[in-house]
Amino acid sequence: MKTLLAIALLPAASLFAADAVGVFPAGSTYEPPARHAPANVSRMFARTLEPGARTLDLPAGGDSSLIIWTLSASNPRLVTPSGRTLEPDSAQSPDRQLQRFRFEGSDIDFGGRQQSVLHVARADAATYRLEARNPEQAEPITVAVGEPESRITLATWAAPLSRQPGEPVTLHAELRDGEAAIAGARVTARLAPANLPAGDAVALFDDGKHDDGLANDGIYAVTLADLPRGESGLWQVRFEADGQAANGARFARTGSGELMAERDAARLDAASVQAVVDGDVVRVSANVDVRIAGNYRFDVIAADATTRTSLTWAEAPRMLEQGAATLTVAIPRSLLGDSKLLLDVRLLGLDTPGVAGRVEREVAIR
Repeated sequence: MKTLLAIALLPAASLFAADAVGVFPAGSTYEPPARHAPANVSRMFARTLEPGARTLDLPAGGDSSLIIWTLSASNPRLVTPSGRTLEPDSAQSPDRQLQRFRFEGSDIDFGGRQQSVLHVARADAATYRLEARNPEQAEPITVAVGEPESRITLATWAAPLSRQPGEPVTLHAELRDGEAAIAGARVTARLAPANLPAGDAVALFDDGKHDDGLANDGIYAVTLADLPRGESGLWQVRFEADGQAANGARFARTGSGELMAERDAARLDAASVQAVVDGDVVRVSANVDVRIAGNYRFDVIAADATTRTSLTWAEAPRMLEQGAATLTVAIPRSLLGDSKLLLDVRLLGLDTPGVAGRVEREVAIR
């Protein structure tokens, strides 16, 4: 089955290909493109030690080991909830429950800083303290904390994966303690286009009123009417969650998601899609409004509207000028059967690969 992204990513030779028609293997079932990328599942969180700061509090759920990664000019000191310490010049505690690992690679330049990894064999359900000197003139220090065996997970995603100009964006996060939902957490997200700073944090809700399902079911969401900036291309989303687990321990999680903000290259008119019998072929057509002239491809996937059995596909490369146009592709009548059709019609940009428009419609052949 062709997916939305697989069809969009074509070699340059496709610009000059002729119209093509093919059939799916017997028994294939039509599936629309995924609404969003697979959820990212996180058992870690990230914190920043700002210039001039000396300590960070790091919550632990208490059901896992703890891995703390830093990149700084000096080794950090770790203080456990019971007051035990792993000093900057120590490789491990006497019982080996606290250990320090250093990265000695000479082929990577960290700008005078060194990578340090601290490992706690079995973390308590409490807060650990990381102490490190970060001078006023230094860069912020990122600290990544992982709890690899933890039952506390944050799953995150953004939709739609292929977002057309003006289309709302929904951000989702799901918090679980094993199979149990975690309600009452604070969840936020920040969106950023490629190579540009992130926007302001937005709150996600678990109240049943923000496209988040039922209230207090551990699924948090918010729908944004638009992206914070007008840039097209790949957008990254960083999620932050803080809350309390069933055992009363505080926890933190950091997650991620992504979506593709498509260019406003062309618009596909959903109401114009039709399939008309012309002798021994069926001509599937749609009207488009081209905003940016260039090379495009008109794609049609046809399936039985009742059984969802995939029948045939067609591709029609076109050079389109700016303005209105009607695109048509001819499919042999013998490949379509006599049932009502489910048509998945797409307009793909080829000069800058992307989805210029997609429509899913049921039509009767006439």
